[in-house]
Amino acid sequence: MNDTRERIQKVFTQLDARIAELNRGYREEGLALIAKCEAILLGQLSLFVDGEASVFLSLAHTADLDAKLRMDHAVKVELKKILAKEGWIYDEDSPLIWIPPGAKFVELFDFDNVIVQRIDPESALVSKAVKAPQKNLQLIRQAIASGQFSELLRRILENGGKLEDFI
Repeated sequence: MNDTRERIQKVFTQLDARIAELNRGYREEGLALIAKCEAILLGQLSLFVDGEASVFLSLAHTADLDAKLRMDHAVKVELKKILAKEGWIYDEDSPLIWIPPGAKFVELFDFDNVIVQRIDPESALVSKAVKAPQKNLQLIRQAIASGQFSELLRRILENGGKLEDFI
């Protein structure tokens, strides 16, 4: 397991324990329990936690957690506290990240109270290539040159990207 994946596992292990603690209190008070939560890792972070993609790509370290979250507001607040203790920041613009058609989601961790998935590497790259080509120029060039992402060029074109930005 790579370092970033271990750090993400630590964050969500702590969140899972915190949700369990909150639910114990809610149960004692006769309140509705917090439903199982979900976090889908996107962007650069999704590439970092993918063991294969991180081998083929030179990735710049990030302290941002880009993720689509399906959780109660109270749980999101707890997640942000845990992230801050671990030196991370939740990117509030994460819900704006474009997910290309055909994206697949891969389970990383399935805890009692939270499931963590990541977008597949090729879809993360398509998103970056189509929505922020100049910012991701070197990353996309490297991904194309690696030959590891067989549908990358086709998917970039199909989704409005321009190959001349990268070739």
